[in-house]
Amino acid sequence: MDEHTEKPGSEKPDDEGGRLFVTRLEGRWYVIPATIAGIRESLPEDQRGDFMKAIENTPARDMLATMVRWSRSTTDMQEAVERVHDWVQEIHEEAEARIIMGEDRDDVLRTVESRLRAGPPRPESGSAARP
Repeated sequence: MDEHTEKPGSEKPDDEGGRLFVTRLEGRWYVIPATIAGIRESLPEDQRGDFMKAIENTPARDMLATMVRWSRSTTDMQEAVERVHDWVQEIHEEAEARIIMGEDRDDVLRTVESRLRAGPPRPESGSAARP
C-alpha cells in the first residue's frame, strides 16, 4: 500500500480522519502515513525493526515527533524539509547578527515576521511560497 504521495495543487488533501499527515512545503502538498502501522508498512523491510524499537522506546511526550521523523523518511519530502530548515536557520542567524550589532529588536522582529509570513523561496522559481 503506497499511502505517501506528493500532491500538486492548492487544495488540501484529505487526512483520512487523522490517519495521514498532510503538510505543504515549498508550494507542494505531501501526504504521509500517520499511524504506526502505516509508517511501518511504508518503510523498507530492513528499517521496520529499527522503527518498531524506536516507537517502543519513545516516551509518550516525544511520540508525535518520532512518528513524523520516521514518516517523513518514507517520501522524498526530506529534501524540502532540509531546505526549509536551512532557510529558518538563515533568518535566525541574520536576526542574531543584527541584534548583536545593536539594531532595534522591534525592527529585527518585524523583519523576521515579514520573512516568515512570506514563506521560503521555492526551488524552481526562487519566489516566496504562498499558502
